[in-house]
Parts: sequence; C-alpha cells; structure tokens
Amino acid sequence: MPTGNRTRVLPLVPLLTAFRASRFAPLRPAASPLTVAFLDSATDDQLASALNSIATASLPVSFHSDVLTRRVRLIRHALNHLFRATDPLPERLARCVTPGEVYFVAGLGPGFWSAVLASTETEFIPVWCPAVETGLLRLGLLREIAPDVRSRFDNMCRASEMVREHAPDLTAADVTQFLERVARIEGRELPPAGALPGALAWAATPEQIEQAIREVRSRFPLQKRIRAVSEEQAQVIGAFLTAARVGDHATAFTAFRTAFPDSRWETALPTLDDAYSVALPEADRARLWGEVAIVLRERFRVHPLELADVVLAITDTETSEPELGDFHGFCSDTFAFLDELAETNAKDWMAEHRERYQFVLREPMIELCESVAERYIRPVLNREYGWDLECDAKTGRAVTSICKNDFGRSGPYQPVQWITFYRKAQANKRADAQFFVRVAGEGVSYGFHLGRMARDAGKQFRRNIQEHAESIFRALHSGAAFNECHFWTGDDLSDEVTVKSAADLRAWAVHKTIAVGKQLEPSSPLLRQDALTGEILLTFDRLLPAFACAAEADPRPLLATRAGVPVDAPIYDPVSFHRETFLSEVWLDRILSLLRLKKQLVLQGVPGTGKTHVARCLARLLTHDRADCVRLVQFHPAYSYEEFVEGIRARGTEVNGKTEVTFPVEDGVLCQFAEQAASRPSEPHVLIVDEFNRGNLPRIFGELLYLLEYRDQAITLPYSKRQFRLPENLFLIATMNQLDRSAVALDQALRRRFSFVDMPADAAILASWLESRAGSEPESTSIAPRVVLLFEELNRRLARDLGPEKQVGHSLFMVPELDNERLTAVWEHHVRPLLLDYLGGREDRLKDYTPERLLTASAEKRRRLKATTDS
Repeated sequence: MPTGNRTRVLPLVPLLTAFRASRFAPLRPAASPLTVAFLDSATDDQLASALNSIATASLPVSFHSDVLTRRVRLIRHALNHLFRATDPLPERLARCVTPGEVYFVAGLGPGFWSAVLASTETEFIPVWCPAVETGLLRLGLLREIAPDVRSRFDNMCRASEMVREHAPDLTAADVTQFLERVARIEGRELPPAGALPGALAWAATPEQIEQAIREVRSRFPLQKRIRAVSEEQAQVIGAFLTAARVGDHATAFTAFRTAFPDSRWETALPTLDDAYSVALPEADRARLWGEVAIVLRERFRVHPLELADVVLAITDTETSEPELGDFHGFCSDTFAFLDELAETNAKDWMAEHRERYQFVLREPMIELCESVAERYIRPVLNREYGWDLECDAKTGRAVTSICKNDFGRSGPYQPVQWITFYRKAQANKRADAQFFVRVAGEGVSYGFHLGRMARDAGKQFRRNIQEHAESIFRALHSGAAFNECHFWTGDDLSDEVTVKSAADLRAWAVHKTIAVGKQLEPSSPLLRQDALTGEILLTFDRLLPAFACAAEADPRPLLATRAGVPVDAPIYDPVSFHRETFLSEVWLDRILSLLRLKKQLVLQGVPGTGKTHVARCLARLLTHDRADCVRLVQFHPAYSYEEFVEGIRARGTEVNGKTEVTFPVEDGVLCQFAEQAASRPSEPHVLIVDEFNRGNLPRIFGELLYLLEYRDQAITLPYSKRQFRLPENLFLIATMNQLDRSAVALDQALRRRFSFVDMPADAAILASWLESRAGSEPESTSIAPRVVLLFEELNRRLARDLGPEKQVGHSLFMVPELDNERLTAVWEHHVRPLLLDYLGGREDRLKDYTPERLLTASAEKRRRLKATTDS
C-alpha cells in the first residue's frame, strides 16, 4: 500500500492528453442492483445474494464468504446508514470500515465497502482503492496516505476532483481508469487499460498468491522443508490443524503463533486480506486468520509449514519506480506531439502545449543525453580516447533548441530534435563529425553523422576512407556494423545505400552529408525503456572506427585494435571450434542460443570431459579470438566476494619517509573486467569461471545474483557505494564437476540464472580425435580401436555398477603420440586413481576394472553378438 510520494512527480495535463488519445468513448458503469428501493424491499436472502454478487465481482479472493449471510442484518443497518444518513460521506464510510465503530463487521474490509460505494455513487466518485491513490500520489495531488479512513477517503475525493477540474468531460469511471493507469507507469508511456487482473483490488490477486508460492518453493523446496521440521514444531503444527478442523480458531491461532513466532507474517497479512487488521479484537483476528489459512490450503494447496512464508512473500512482489537520473523513455505522445507541431507550428499552439512538450520531448531528450554521456561519452571517448566531446545536456550544447533561428522565414519551431556529441575544440556542432540521436515524428535514429558544413573533419574522413578502406571495413565488420546498421546520404537521412565491401565504403564516403546508424519506429518498445541508452552506446561503439577517421589524422592504431586480429591471422570460426572440440554444429547452435537467452552458462560433467577446454574455445569464438576479451578465474572454498567483486585492501605508502597503511576499496576480477567490457560495448567479453561449485557461491556473488537476471538494472556496491551494472556484452561461462565432494550444492535462486549443459563422456569424440591423428601419428592409428573399446567397456561397467553419474571422461585418453606405453601410464596415473575414488578406496574392487579384463569382456560381448547375428 502506498505511503508517500514516489521519486518522480508526473504531470497531470500531458497524461490527460495521452489518456484522451487512447480512449475510444466515455466509460459508463454498469447498473447496480443495490438501490435504496431494493434495500427496503429485499429479504435477507435476497440482500445476501446481491452482496455476494458485489463481493465476487470486486474481491480477488473471497476469504470470508459466509460473513455476508451470517451478518446480513447488521450489514443492512450499515447500508441504510451509508445511503440515508446526512453526515458527510467520509464520516458515514468510516463508521462501516473502521474496527470498533458501530457498523463495522469483521470480515468486511475497505475493498468490499469501496465496491458498494462504486456501485451506488457512480456519477461523481472514482473507485476508492490503493491503485487510484497511487495514481494521485504520483501526480502530486496527494501528499500522503492518511492513517484513518475518514481522512483517507476524503483526501482521495478532493484530489480526484482536481483531475475533474482539468478534464470536466471525464466520467468518474474515466477518472478511475486514468488514475489506475498512471499508477502503473514505469516511464512516460501510459499503459493500456485492463492490463492487470484485480487492478482495482485492495488485496492480493490469485496470480500474486501463486507467484508468492513459487518464490517460496524456489528458495526452500517443500520436501526439504518437511524433512527439516523439528519434532516440536511438527507437534505444534498438528495442534494447529486439529483446532482449525473443528473451528476452534483461538486455539489454532495460538498454536500457529507458537510454531512461527516471527510476527512479521501477521503484520504483512493485510496485504493478502484487506479485512484483517491488527486493531481487531483477538477473537476476530483468530477467526479471520483461520478462514484465510483454510482458503490458502484448500484452493492454493499451500502446506501449513509454508503459510507464514507465503504471506511474507506477497509483500515482496511490489516493484519500485526507477530513480531520478535514469532515462524514463519516450512515449507515443512524443511522436504525436512532433507530428502535430510539424503540421501546426505556431506560437499560440506551443503556448497551450508547453507542459506537454516538456514532459514528452524535452525531459526525455535531456535524460537520454545525460545517460549516454555518463555511461559512455565521458568515461570512454573523453577519458580513454581524449576527444573531449561536448556532452552538456543544454540548449546550444549537446541538445538542440526547439526554437528555430531563421529570422521568420519558416515556422518558429523545429519539428526534428537532435542530441549531438561533437568535439568542443570545433567552432560549432555543424563543423564536426558527430555521434547523434535524432528524434522526429517518424521515429528515433542514432549513430555517426557527418554534415556538409564539417569541411575539415569531412576532408580528413574522406582521405582516411580512401587510404584505409580495407582496414576500416574490417574494423566495422568486426563490430557487426554492416549487419546492424543502415548507411544513409542526404540532409534528412532519407536515402539509404548498400555497403557490402571496401569499395562500397569509398563510394558512400564521397557524398556531402552521410550517416550510418539504426532507426526505431515510434511503436518500438525499446524507445520506452532505459535499455535504449545501452542500445545507443552499443551502436556508437560499433561505429567508433568511422568517427576515428574524422577525428584522427592516423586512425590505423585504433583500426588495428578494432579489427581484432592481424590481416594474415587465421579466423577462429565455427569450423575452427569443431576442429578443436569435435562437437557438432547442432550442439554449438544450441549453446549460442542459450547464451543469447541468459548470458550465463554452466558446463557440467564428470572429470575428463573437456569442460574447461570447450569453455575456452567458446570464449575464443564469441570474442572473435581477442585474448584481452577473455578472463579466467578459478573458484575454491576460500575464494571471496572481496576478490571477485570489490573489497578493502591494506596498502603501505611512504609519506615523508614514513610508511603509512591505507585501506582503499579496490575492484575485484569481475568489476575490473566489467569496466573493460562496458568501455567496449560492441565487443563481446567472456569471463570463464572454472570449478564453479567449489566456491561459496552466495558469499562470492552477494547482491550480484540480482544483476545476473536483470542486466538493465544497477545496484549499489557495499564498499565503494557506487552504482554498478553488468554490461550486456559480458558473458559468463562456468564449469563444474558435480561429483566433487568438496563442492557445494547450487540453490534454486542461482540455478535459475544460468543455463546448464551436460558434458557427458563421449566415445564418438574420442574416436574422432584418434582418427584426426591418423596421418601424423601411425602408432595412434593402430591402437585407436583398442582405446575406444576400452573406454566404452569401462564406462558401461561403471554405469552398471555405480550408476550413470560415475563415468570417466574421454579427454583422459586424448594424449598426443598415444601408444601402448603411454596408454599404460594414463591408466595407472590418471584413470586408476579416479576409479579408486569412485570405489570408495577399495583396492580389491579394482580387479574388475583392469584393462585386460575390460577388453576381454568387450571381445566376448562382440563374439556373442556376432554368433547371434549369424544364427
């Protein structure tokens, strides 16, 4: 339930404009069966039936279904008072909703009474509910939620009237829908109507309850919870169930509190059931909790041991709005505004729409400029490359003005807006090459731009293109620029040309005005998210070689770095991957799709299946064989958060001849590598974590578990107190041996953030590898069939005797220049110790696993199979 203003106050008038544009016709509420005449004539049964209809339609979950029948006469008196008394409506409502008041009925919360009001006071009062209050808070029309019902309802009515003053054409139902939609705004886009079930509810919906159950069971599986319960707690839970079964709510309530003494579940209970209140007498609270528990157990199949945690989990499902400083996105009205401006372009029209302009266009332009500058322009282009680009989000600097300066020759306003990052040393933005963002009625485009007035920069750019077109082409190709971007010519970027070769690049560069980048339609969801910042800076980084050709007299060092490998170096491609791993194209395609899905992958298998080797090969493939884009770290039981993320280090420094100890905060492996990846967003980076499950993973990762799932979010690191994100171009590939007894089990929270791929012991890989050595190692050719048969029979027998999880990996036998002598050494020093470990250290059992016995068994099996086939 909201308790105060959100971080951002949203403007009322622009959002009303967007609401009207999305509304097809005024909303009219359905006729209500609950009238004064009906109240006078209806029997108790008829009244209870009508009230049940209202409750069923308005309450997401009916926890206290019998109260309307059991207390129907008192409810009739309450309704008569609500409809006929002359006191102000907030006072009448308070007497029905507030515990202890004369017309209060335990089991009927504000959700029910709000539905009664909504069915009778349909012309003037919007639905009273938390969503409407949240909408008013976000518009700044409410300062806070009052603690008492009278003030709370009165404040809601007064604040809603302010909306009606600005929009007298809206019905009460319109205002309700408008405020509910405002409550769900995540950026600037007014969400569609009716997107969520139970949007006007006071309590948790069935979907929220089911989600809470899933969260509880992912953290603590039910079977594990049952096994972990103590005998004493089991007895108390049994007493709770026994008392609940016979309707002894007081005893059941006492027993449950004894089993779960943490009172937070009871404090959180009103979020689940709005009829529950800690202000109720003990007997009423016991009965209401007993009825809630019955519904949770019977309808939602919640185990008694899970009840308290499920109630608590429901309070954790609320989401918070992005903080100030984030890019909150454009909206549909951004592009509608620009289209209307292009058509009208008059001062009186702009005066009427000035607040709308600020909200839908000016503010998001400034936010986007500051976000891109903070995350890429300042730390990368200015500090790392030294270009000192203008990134001040002010008119005349990096952001254009809406006002034209053409001395009245055309309309007074610019219907196209630009963000431009250019070198401050130039005379003005038009005199230099730019990284740009262009916002117009047809959408948003962004990338690299070079105009006809940038004479010096253009001259240098074209000279570099003509001299180094092949190197530039390779550098752009390495960043996937030709797959992701469009090449344009013309002042309005309307003419697109095809660039597929260095020659095409030269032909494109001769035009007076050129640009390369991406374009998004107004309907693109990306335009409404902070993720647009990441997409723009990724595109800028892809096009960095083009900007360097305009900014640097000699761009060759940067081009060589961006191209990744020397011209004559062999390309590491899927064919190279197959040649080194002997894994199929189907396997590789599946792995790459999993990495695109979650960006985190675990290769798991028994010892000797080549997990680390495959991880290294995957990293080479993903990074286009850039060694500096790959980092490997090995976890172990003593490995810590301070080593992986960040921590305090003791450092000795000499000051005036004396050694002083300081304790700076220093980045760990991940933060260092993430900073490099963030500075080069178009280049994939891979962090390989070997022996993944040998580390204390919750301790090593800490709050980073959240970022593994939400790459577009940032967290505050505990030591440095700085904001930290995991860049989109950072992949994590881990390896783990499930049979390592020193390793830890992975909990569900960690597992759902990774894709897991089994790496089994594979005779086909071993045979392929031995076959590949046939030409250069004749001895390997003669011994190959025997090695494969030995490997197959060994793992067949291990699977039979110890289970399929106890296997020996194929890489143990993949030894160069393999002959009988080396095979014996491999067996004695690599395979035999592993078998002894599998067999619990029992030397006597090894006699069944000698190479001679295994090969004899394999030969006998083949003989029997041949005899069966011949017969």
